Amino acid sequence: MSRSDTQQPVPEEKAPAQHDFALESVPQKQRRSGYALVTVWVGWAISTSSLLVGGTVGAGTSFGVGLTAIVIGNTILAIIAALVGFVGFRTGLTTYLASRSIFGDRGSAVPSLLLGVLAMGFIGVLMDAFATAMNQLVPSVPWLLWIVLFTIAITATAIFGFKGLAVLSVVSAPAMVLFAIVSVVRISEGDGLATAVAAEPVEPIGFQAALTAVIATWITGATLVSDVGRYARRPVHIVIGAVCGYVVGAGVFEATAMLSASAAGNGNFVVVMSQLGLLLPAALILALTLWTTTDNNLYSASLAFTNASRTFGRTIDKRVWVLVSVAIAVATALAGFASDFGAFLGIIATVTPPFAGIFIAHFYVLGHLRTVGSAPLPAVRWSALGAWLATALLAYLVDLPVEPVSGLLIAGAVYSVAGLLSRRTESRQS
Repeated sequence: MSRSDTQQPVPEEKAPAQHDFALESVPQKQRRSGYALVTVWVGWAISTSSLLVGGTVGAGTSFGVGLTAIVIGNTILAIIAALVGFVGFRTGLTTYLASRSIFGDRGSAVPSLLLGVLAMGFIGVLMDAFATAMNQLVPSVPWLLWIVLFTIAITATAIFGFKGLAVLSVVSAPAMVLFAIVSVVRISEGDGLATAVAAEPVEPIGFQAALTAVIATWITGATLVSDVGRYARRPVHIVIGAVCGYVVGAGVFEATAMLSASAAGNGNFVVVMSQLGLLLPAALILALTLWTTTDNNLYSASLAFTNASRTFGRTIDKRVWVLVSVAIAVATALAGFASDFGAFLGIIATVTPPFAGIFIAHFYVLGHLRTVGSAPLPAVRWSALGAWLATALLAYLVDLPVEPVSGLLIAGAVYSVAGLLSRRTESRQS
């Protein structure tokens, strides 16, 4: 008997699972446990950017103002993420497949391409920051080699989709939370906590700027959590995941970095940890925070590009798009955008929140959550694209208060009004 005769054919029903259900709904039998979902969510939300933002907030605000901005900002993110994630739970669809209902069959290619590139550009900025920090800690290892090593590591896990995320996050998420607790204890020893509470910023940035930075850091992630939420077995897993991911995960790390910046007068978290004798664990945690976040963004970007390719009549394997996504991140890292992290956050704060507002308005205000998969789709829904573009331009041209929240609310309101007027017009004509 030949070798080919002994091979068993792959059941047709397993084919979508091999491609991580990039173009179809996740069936109930493929949903994951609440613990797996929560650890993936926490691993995604705890990021190098949390340390960067926490350091910025700590250096630019008083302790009370900074902590308030972190708590409120991450609570807002958790609410957005829960609303978006519940759509994934109900439909089993990725954010991008669900967006076909909003932007149209071909129109959904716009958010897929734009948000996919932004997600990987964000990771490229963090990769640059990580490689720079590690090169300073270990000068004998060149900056470029750190980029190469990290690229190999993240690709090896992201290629397996949600399964790879779950395996990595189950180990790393508890370790990162434990490290944050140990760090807070060490920083607070002696007069550390009193110094942090009493510290006043040399160059204040104000509450609104701090709140905007906290929300902008993870508004893209909160907008894409349907990619993770579609694996939930119960709706309560979505709520727990959102709260643990942003309030407990990102919030705790931002507060830890803020505390270290206020107590030590240095916004560089790794340097402060080195002074406390925690250099090695800090370096490991820095790598883990970037790894888990990068894997999730790779995962979402590859799903986005898979949807875009389907829109243009080509179905390209999601694993190919993982490699393309990695290439975008590496190109961004090589371009050296990490030195202007604030400007990159500004782009995200302008572009992503309007999409989130339209997404939430479509499924909750206009009630389309009940009709996903059954209602006919237009090629392009211009009211959705128009509301997104108009709000993004407004946010770019006008200094809106707490820009991410304002952009989300304005876009959601504009799209809701357009949708309700369209319904009234259709009912009169019928």
